[in-house]
Amino acid sequence: MIGNQIGKRYAEAIYSVAEARNEVKSVYEVLNSVMELYKNDVDFRNFITHPLIKENEKKETLKKIFSDSDEGIEVLFYILEKGRIAQIREIVAEYVKIDYLKNQILDVEATFAVELTNEQKEKLSKNLEIKTGKKIKLVVNVDKTLIGGGIIKIGDEITDGSIRRQLETLTQK
Repeated sequence: MIGNQIGKRYAEAIYSVAEARNEVKSVYEVLNSVMELYKNDVDFRNFITHPLIKENEKKETLKKIFSDSDEGIEVLFYILEKGRIAQIREIVAEYVKIDYLKNQILDVEATFAVELTNEQKEKLSKNLEIKTGKKIKLVVNVDKTLIGGGIIKIGDEITDGSIRRQLETLTQK
């Protein structure tokens, strides 16, 4: 809970600066890269959070790793100086939420019994865009246990049109 509050506060500050500089996407890419590195590389995580390693050494290392992004490195230095690198996952998650909210984008997770063709994915995206009035970022999963039909999750709302669910409903009646 506290991590989310911290992430939200930092993400809002970072997003407003990135938006003012027209660097929202490049800042996101650097934040996401650091998050992945922090999450997957134990040596990096230990180095960047070690209390005996001086901040200047950490900054030099970050500068070498992310030398191609001046705007992103400033954000990383800010997070490092404030001692919030351990909350990078929450910061990135909140940053994405802010971006999606400002740009009217919805994350949609669709699960079907079989893989959809590109044409079916496009049609589903367009129908959902018409229904919601927002841009759709669609992720399609395959679950062979569904038998047929599908499940669509938009935020907290789940529409279960799977045959498995229909059979369960019938057996309950």
